[in-house]
Amino acid sequence: MPSVRCPIPNCEYVTDDLDAAIVAALITAHSAVHSQNNFAAAKVEKVKRPTLSTAGTSEEWQYFLSRCADYVEAMKLVGKDKVIQLLECCDEPLRKDLTRSAGGSLTNKTEEEVIAAIKRLAVREENTTVARVALHNMRQDREEPVRNF
Repeated sequence: MPSVRCPIPNCEYVTDDLDAAIVAALITAHSAVHSQNNFAAAKVEKVKRPTLSTAGTSEEWQYFLSRCADYVEAMKLVGKDKVIQLLECCDEPLRKDLTRSAGGSLTNKTEEEVIAAIKRLAVREENTTVARVALHNMRQDREEPVRNF
């Protein structure tokens, strides 16, 4: 019997010129490879969208930007979809404030403009002097390990 190609598109597998029963068994065994690949791909968990609320710190903002970049890459977002998903990251009160301050929808703006608008409303500005004083006043407790201090 002549050699038989795998019926799956883009698969290069071809059996040798063997008996019909052996060729049928080889094709059946090879089809299991394709079903395993589909099964493994189906188990990938969906990436969670990062969330943001008002009165956050600059540290939380940096973490949010990092998570957003990972989310955009994982979901393969481009163009207007990035802006829409970025707006969906905001909780409801922040989203309402964004809409009010923009005077309407933000979906027609660029990603950079939307990020700047979100940062203005979501991040609480911190005075570096206050942070320095707080750091200066920190004291290690008697039984507190150095790593926890």
